[in-house]
Amino acid sequence: MSKLLSIFALPLGILIALKYFGIYDISSAISFNITLIGAIFLIIMQLLSYMMVRSLNAGVTLMGKIIKTILAVPGILYVINIFYPLGFGSYLEIIIALFLFVEGLYGMH
Repeated sequence: MSKLLSIFALPLGILIALKYFGIYDISSAISFNITLIGAIFLIIMQLLSYMMVRSLNAGVTLMGKIIKTILAVPGILYVINIFYPLGFGSYLEIIIALFLFVEGLYGMH
């Protein structure tokens, strides 16, 4: 299941990066905000990873909890920023794209 999520994370990260740099915006072809999809996917991916590691290894170390929390923070901030504008810059989009891309590459090994 992890490889399946990684296969989805790679193109999603690339599409968000293309939107950020103004090369191609897939949001015009679909009716959803691609960055919001990426942010929610990033949060869900970290939660699933946490639950899988916890059930398979009978617990998660403190460092594992910190890493999974840090990887989910950009997605959480983006979702919060939509419903309660905090004034985050557009840099949050590229951070989400990079996290998705790196998470996808890591999950493919």
